[in-house]
Amino acid sequence: MEITSVKSLFEAIDGTFQPHDLQMYRGQTRENWPLIPSIGRHNDTRGGHTNWRDYQEQVVKRFLRLARPYIGDPSPNYRNALVLGQHHGLPTCLLDTSTNPLKALFFAVNHPVDDKFNGALCAFSYSRWREDVGQEDNFQWGEDAIPFLPEQLNPRLTAQEGAFIVYPLAVNTQPLRPIDELKNDHLSIVKFIIPAESKKILRQELSILGVQFRLLFPDLDGVAKGVKLDYFEDELSFRRMFK
Repeated sequence: MEITSVKSLFEAIDGTFQPHDLQMYRGQTRENWPLIPSIGRHNDTRGGHTNWRDYQEQVVKRFLRLARPYIGDPSPNYRNALVLGQHHGLPTCLLDTSTNPLKALFFAVNHPVDDKFNGALCAFSYSRWREDVGQEDNFQWGEDAIPFLPEQLNPRLTAQEGAFIVYPLAVNTQPLRPIDELKNDHLSIVKFIIPAESKKILRQELSILGVQFRLLFPDLDGVAKGVKLDYFEDELSFRRMFK
């Protein structure tokens, strides 16, 4: 099913899920990108570590050690450190999603440089999730990919209605398989295609509805990204006029 407008987004959701279904969404600017968390996108572990879980723990420990001047004392627990690190570009086992389909759609269309590629909106329906953020060190929750509804740690997470899917890292160094290839009785995935030619109109519709950089990233980064997007699109239009 294709999404060519905000109206068609809601028609797709209504035609796929029941009103009581629990859902979260992920937008991707390219249709063919696999559903793999950032830690596994290079298909190997780094620094001589013998398995993915050990590699993740070392990444988080180093992040906490170097980030101390910016996050204060006491340090966040392991789960919250993963969430904070993920939102600042740290490779983790978390796959970003949103409980709001409009906001997820924004992340599938917000890069004009990818307008020549079809995008995708992945919809996850689930019956099992975690929202507790206890003090245990072990963040691995068995062998299933599990939706995670995190503590609202910062304004950006709240603005994006952010949630995650925790990838079950293996105790080996094999390339990570996409989440939609894992066996999971509590999670189903549907992918909607966003045609390349529909991305610009979707950006315009979402902006009118208040789904835009400066509101999803309520800080100077968001303001700057929004201005850059506006001027970049204007520049592209200007160049086309004088080809």
